[in-house]
Amino acid sequence: MLHSLICCNEANYVLLSRYFQPELTLEARRTYETQLAEICQQIPGLWGDRHGVKDSESQLLVCESQFVVARQIGELRLMLSGNEEYDELILDEIMVVLQAVLTTQLDKKLTESSLLANYAKVVVALDEMVQQGHLENADESSIDQMIKLKPYPSK
Repeated sequence: MLHSLICCNEANYVLLSRYFQPELTLEARRTYETQLAEICQQIPGLWGDRHGVKDSESQLLVCESQFVVARQIGELRLMLSGNEEYDELILDEIMVVLQAVLTTQLDKKLTESSLLANYAKVVVALDEMVQQGHLENADESSIDQMIKLKPYPSK
C-alpha cells in the first residue's frame, strides 16, 4: 500500500503531509515524520549542495519498513513512501506522474509560495491519484481534467 507523501521546503519544514492509510494515528504519523527526518539528516548529500544530482533524480530510503523515494523538484522536497506491492520502482514511476501533475498545477513554478497558493488543487490531484492507499489513476491528462471540474451552481 502507499503510505504517505510528504512535501518539505529547503529548510525541511513540512508543507504538505498526506497519509493514505486512515488508520494511522496522529502519534504514529508524528513518529514516522521524526524518524524520516533523522534518516534524511544522516545521509550526506541527500539534499545538501546537490552537486551532480539533477532535480529529476530520485534517492531511495527505508524508514519503518517503508520504501521511501525522495526527490527534489525546484524548491520542493518530495518523499513518497509505500510497502508491499509498491516497491521503489513503482514509487519512482508514481513520482514521475506526480512531478508532471505538480508542474502543471503550479504553473511550472515549483516553489513554496506556489504550492501554498495552489494547495487545494494539489490535494485534489493527490485524491484523484490515490484512493484508500492504492494508485487509482496515473494518467496526467485525466488528473488535470478532473481538477478542472466544477460543481453545478446551486439555485
